[in-house]
Order: sequence, then C-alpha cells, then structure tokens
Amino acid sequence: MPAAFQIKGSLFTLSVLQILSKDLDDIEKQITTKIKQAPQFFNNTPMVVELNALATELTLEFIENLTAVLKKHTLLPVGFRLLDNNLAEILQTKGFPIFKEGKNMPAPVTPANKVSTSQHKIIETRVRSGQQVISQQGDLIVLSSVSSGAELLASGNIHVYGTLRGRAIAGLDGDTNARIFCHKLEADLVSIAGQYKIFEEPVQALGNDNNGYQIQLKDGTIMIGLI
Repeated sequence: MPAAFQIKGSLFTLSVLQILSKDLDDIEKQITTKIKQAPQFFNNTPMVVELNALATELTLEFIENLTAVLKKHTLLPVGFRLLDNNLAEILQTKGFPIFKEGKNMPAPVTPANKVSTSQHKIIETRVRSGQQVISQQGDLIVLSSVSSGAELLASGNIHVYGTLRGRAIAGLDGDTNARIFCHKLEADLVSIAGQYKIFEEPVQALGNDNNGYQIQLKDGTIMIGLI
C-alpha cells in the first residue's frame, strides 16, 4: 500500500502576538489599526498568542472570546503561551495547542546558548517575490536586490547590496544587537529581535544616502540611519 502521508522537518516563522490587556474592545481597535497599516502582512497570518503578561487573571471564556476576535480579523492563532498550568491543561482538552517555553519556541539568546561558530549564508542573485531565504546560524548576505513579496530571515545581521523590498527579519533568536543593512530601503516591514516597524509610505531619503542605510534597536525601538 503506497504511503498516504509523510512527516518532514521544516522551519516556519511564526509571529508572536503578546496580549497586554484584557480589554477586548481595545485589543480589537488596535488590531484594526495595525491591519490598515499593512493588510497583506496580517491577512491570514498564523500567530502564537502569548498571555504571560496577564499572569493568573485569565479565564477560558476570555481566551475563547479573544480567539473569536482574532479570527474575525483574519489572524490565525496556532497556539498559546501562558503561565497558568491548570488553565493550559484545560485549553489542551478543548483543542487549543500550547507552546511551552524552550521546547516549542526558540529560547532567547544568552551567552550559554549562542552558536559558537557562525554559518553565514550568501545569495548572489535577486530574491524574487514569494521566496523566503533563511540563515539560521549567522548573517544573511544578499549581493543583489530583494523584490516585493519576498522575505529574509536571519539569526544574525542582514546585508542587502541592492534595494531591500518585502520583509527583513534579523535577530531571529532574540539577538538585540543584530542589524539590517541595505543600499536602498523600500521594505514593507523590518524586524529585529521581535520588534518590528511597518512602512506605510516609502522611506524618505536621510541626507546623503549614497552609502546606504542601517537599521538597529536602540532602547527597544527600531531606528533607521545612514551607514
């Protein structure tokens, strides 16, 4: 009998939606605003919902109502993280997947778990729309341009020696010192160590930008400057 399915290892990038309030009306209003800023990014986007900030104030009813709000706005919860182990067990019996710290999710980068030897990835050709390029253990270097609809991901820095369009996500494992460099910046979204910035309009030139741009985190905020 021929095999009806196969199980393959793969790497998928999941956004983490950190819930900081129990006010569902406020959550829905702010989600609506974010979706208007970048409708393609949030359309049918799978997300892990993190509820750790709410500690023990959670109830099953709140999580069910929150899930309904997210699905209403085409956000797809694929799992939850929370501190209440008893509630987590109840959620699992109701069919809600639970992501546990350090097992289902990447651990934050610390001196003890950083990769000791980097394995940089170099791409010599244009990254086209629909392509996703990942460097799991070092920098990602693109010697050409990146098209709209493409996605770059790296545990370290991202270097683009042409125009950066689409999405660029550096510091995948939580490295807050990671940076994004590009000759010309026309991205839809950039992210470093979980902090992100969405561009509603093209980036205005910053003085003499002939040498390109660098994007980095300063005090938890993404900053854009010249190289």
